[in-house]
Amino acid sequence: MHITYDLNLSETELMQGDVLQRTPALDELLKTVHPHFYQHPKNRYFLVLTQSCDLVIRQGGQCKAPYISLAPVRSLDLVLDRQLAQSSLTEVKAELPVVTARNKQKLFDFLHRLFNNNEPSYFYLDSRDTPLEADCVAFLNLSIAIKAELHFQTCLDAKILQLNDTFQAKLGWLVGQMYSRVGTRDWEPKSLNAKVGQTLKDAAIWVEDAHARPLVEAFEKLQQAAGQDARMTAAEVVQAIFKSPTKKQLVMKAADRVIKAAVGEDQVPGRRDRQELRQAFDDSEEQRNPDGHEAP
Repeated sequence: MHITYDLNLSETELMQGDVLQRTPALDELLKTVHPHFYQHPKNRYFLVLTQSCDLVIRQGGQCKAPYISLAPVRSLDLVLDRQLAQSSLTEVKAELPVVTARNKQKLFDFLHRLFNNNEPSYFYLDSRDTPLEADCVAFLNLSIAIKAELHFQTCLDAKILQLNDTFQAKLGWLVGQMYSRVGTRDWEPKSLNAKVGQTLKDAAIWVEDAHARPLVEAFEKLQQAAGQDARMTAAEVVQAIFKSPTKKQLVMKAADRVIKAAVGEDQVPGRRDRQELRQAFDDSEEQRNPDGHEAP
């Protein structure tokens, strides 16, 4: 089980950070008092936001809090899709979002913050060895309130997970928008990088920034031939990138223009000279990139 959770699930206490499944009783409650949240198919679970100290049952059988605040919990895929929509090349329609390397790094950083619960408005819930059907995220800014006096037991009966004390404090900080950061344990870097990499792996078609313009031009040609509703397959994206000029070709073309402008058309180096220039360029690239990858 992930470091976020308490291994000892209390069946008699309701606490901040408890994850509630959608039991028939909870669904009936939502249908009556919050029908929009009941009908929303993406609200898989709910997360208790009310502070634990206000949920302690006191004399008289009631807790201090008059209302229990709940945040909807949705799949991680939904959050990722939203971020991809903001980061993808809007000029290119394909079977998956097309995202440049620069924006991939932004998504990489976003997921780092999200998985370590340092991203405002969200709280990440890992599904490993839990009753959760998939990795999930609580949307803290979409909370609802229900009367504690009437519905405390309904929430307690729906409880399937609880946070440990440290992550309860982190959740409290995120909800309360405190000015100081709660020091919770982060993911081990290697595991976090692997988790982020796996999450992003098949989420989009990743392209280098230099290939964005040729790809847009190729898509525009596709639209002219197949209509405005055309979409590129992943194979078509790869083919368009393969046909685009390499960095070396662009540099050589620019060098030709500069030489022609400087010495005149009749003084441009011959074929042999150009081959030597290309070889010198290749040699310099090889020295800077011994692994054979194109220079950034």
